[in-house]
Amino acid sequence: MVGRILSDVQGEVAFVTIENDRKLNALDVVMWRSLRAQFEELSRRAELRCIVIRGAGEKAFSAGADISEFAATRSNREQVTRFHEEIVGPALMAIFDCDVPVVAQIRGVCMGGGLEIACACDLRLADDSARFGAPVGKLGFPLAFAETQSLFALVGWATSAELLIEGRILSAADAFDRRLVTRVSRSVELEDDVARCVKSICESGRWAARSHKQQLRRLVRDSSPVSAAERHSVYAFADTDEYQEGYRRFVRKQKPAPRG
Repeated sequence: MVGRILSDVQGEVAFVTIENDRKLNALDVVMWRSLRAQFEELSRRAELRCIVIRGAGEKAFSAGADISEFAATRSNREQVTRFHEEIVGPALMAIFDCDVPVVAQIRGVCMGGGLEIACACDLRLADDSARFGAPVGKLGFPLAFAETQSLFALVGWATSAELLIEGRILSAADAFDRRLVTRVSRSVELEDDVARCVKSICESGRWAARSHKQQLRRLVRDSSPVSAAERHSVYAFADTDEYQEGYRRFVRKQKPAPRG
């Protein structure tokens, strides 16, 4: 069966599944393009509060790019440039730039491009079978610079050097210790942990969650001080129905019950 990216919208939550189980959910060029298109479409859906991305089956989140396509798509500098600048990079940015909060549900292998996909998400929840790495140097090439930048922004120099220069594979526990993943669960508990995470996200105001994501995204991309214009733009939340309803509901809860 040919690999594919599946999207399933269930009310306020969308589930995106990387399905290529025969190849540990590796992504070919068609899948990378589909991943980008589907996240761009989901980002435009105002009703969504959360997106969960996961790999099909129990063995892998994703092993990364499909190496069987190397000869056809990455055999020279022109092809490599096109592959990263026009295919992989835009797909990863579609996840990172998605207005909707994104949770990665990670089992088993999470390597190379799979690790890059996970790094583009807002929260990474893994089970104890998860393994993380990007040992591309052992294949004779470095990670693309933009993809290294995303990893570095998340975990810093020391862990990036372990993964890229040493080519170390991290266990779920090691990844948690290095802040690469948000939480680690036992395998049988991962889906329940993800469900609780999604529920908590959905309990926040839609505008608030998206604003928090935008603020964090800005701080990752640009270390310069936040401008007055940027600060003031956030205050637009006060005009939303969610804010008006939310604070009134909170005030009602705080009022003492009348004495009879």
